[in-house]
Amino acid sequence: MTSKKVSVTALSLAVVLMASGCSGGETTSEPNVTNVSDKPADTSKTLEISWVGQGARGKIEDNNQVQQMIEKKFNVKLKNRKLDVNNKEQKNLMVASGELPDIAFMDAPDKLYSDAVTRSIPKDMIMKYAPNYAKVLSDQPTGWKINQVPGKNGEYYALTGYKQDWDNLTWGQVYRLDWMEKLGFKPKGDIVPVGTSGGAERIFFTKQAFTLDEEQKMFEAFANNDPDGNGKKDTYGLLLNNSDASWALNTEAGAFGVGWDYNVEENGKVVNYAISQNYKEFLTYMASLNKKGYIDPEFTTLNRAKSWEKFAAGKYGAAQVQVQAAGMVPFTFNRPPGNLVLKDPNAKFLFTPAPIGSKGQQGSAAYTPVDGFGYAMVIKKDVSDEKLARILQIFDYLNLDKEGLMLSAFGEEGKDYSWEAEPYKSAVIPKQAAEVEKDGIGYYNLPIQLGNVNAYYSNAAVSKLTDLYFGAEIGRKTAYRPFKWDYFNQTKYNELKTKYDAKLKTITDEFLFKSITGELNVDSAWDAYVKNWRSSGGDELLAELEKAPKVADLRKK
Repeated sequence: MTSKKVSVTALSLAVVLMASGCSGGETTSEPNVTNVSDKPADTSKTLEISWVGQGARGKIEDNNQVQQMIEKKFNVKLKNRKLDVNNKEQKNLMVASGELPDIAFMDAPDKLYSDAVTRSIPKDMIMKYAPNYAKVLSDQPTGWKINQVPGKNGEYYALTGYKQDWDNLTWGQVYRLDWMEKLGFKPKGDIVPVGTSGGAERIFFTKQAFTLDEEQKMFEAFANNDPDGNGKKDTYGLLLNNSDASWALNTEAGAFGVGWDYNVEENGKVVNYAISQNYKEFLTYMASLNKKGYIDPEFTTLNRAKSWEKFAAGKYGAAQVQVQAAGMVPFTFNRPPGNLVLKDPNAKFLFTPAPIGSKGQQGSAAYTPVDGFGYAMVIKKDVSDEKLARILQIFDYLNLDKEGLMLSAFGEEGKDYSWEAEPYKSAVIPKQAAEVEKDGIGYYNLPIQLGNVNAYYSNAAVSKLTDLYFGAEIGRKTAYRPFKWDYFNQTKYNELKTKYDAKLKTITDEFLFKSITGELNVDSAWDAYVKNWRSSGGDELLAELEKAPKVADLRKK
């Protein structure tokens, strides 16, 4: 178990990490933020601005320390909305009642604009009043193409977040190293501990992955050779559940060239992963693992949380995990491997890249299909250009100015946070594990994390893993992306997806689990399954995707 001192630090770090979600990524020698001293707009007139940022959870207190800083610097009076942006009902009610703030973190920004709830944001105003943000957009191939108002060149219906780690590989494979040592299996390559304390010193990383054949030999031993020494045949190879296969099988599917939930190219045509030949081979392989007894027969009754509980009980020898989980980031303590590391002081783990298939294929689906952009903030329809200019200045300062970012996202150094190691090149450690939103910390921001800023939301272990592999070029190359993607709503794909998605998911999930359990034979049932999928709206979806651009072209600079 971790010491009390380590636990307190970990819990404190969780405050920042839980607010930011998954994070990590490649770092550079200097932060990708600047100090903007010149105000390009007249701020002599006091303006009232209502605001709801990505960090809003309904705990904000008026006249908080961040609010005071913003008001003084930009001559505004901020109105804070006590709203939980994760509560869809609250947000829908806010829109329906006409009480959208002047700037707000919202879902479906395109619909809000088409419904005349929000206004557009001119490119020239972004360039003039938010120069740091404009540079983020200019530096990415898709930057100025996202959120464009249809038919209005240079007009945008939202400001979009950007997280560099979303452009990196997310998943890897973790194995019970203590079981491997007991059963005579050696790691491949040089292994390094990902951390020095808190359990991270018992998680080791190697850049060299196992092949499926090598992995299967370990699964056989994990299932048959009593690795926990209890005299019972009650342990298994790979963790699996019935609620979300992508959380368990992304890396295994990657060994067959499948990016989970994404489309692929076959014979020059776009094909959904779930009816691809590679997926068929993957299902056949998974069925063979189950038939040999390497998979827990109870997996069909276990949701994700229950399968995690069985991992913590020491029943599985391997699992697919996120890089943050391998780095023992506190928000992952309820899942593998952290839930067992913290429970069993003798448990040791080996974290590797995704396993390698017989054709040399390796990887997992990228966190986002095209790039690192995601999330959005919108501007209310009746906001004037004068107020918009002020909003853009504040937005730029809070998210991309060094001084503004640190104060708005973390508070005052010494009082609210300290650094894990070297300032601006390591994680921010909050001084308090309690709610910080009441002080305005994290309330006004939008997730924009690139360069060294990624490290602020990470920890030393995750930074090591991303530097070694996951955030490096080799990691990005093994992140599967779709063949085609209608990123800018140029076709009817998203409309049709809404219409057919639920039915197609039911067909796909049913075939997946019946294939693995052996209730049906993959080869003999395949053609009927594909025909059913295609005739249930799948062919219409694929026809629209054929009109969409290739992701490889979208990513070209």
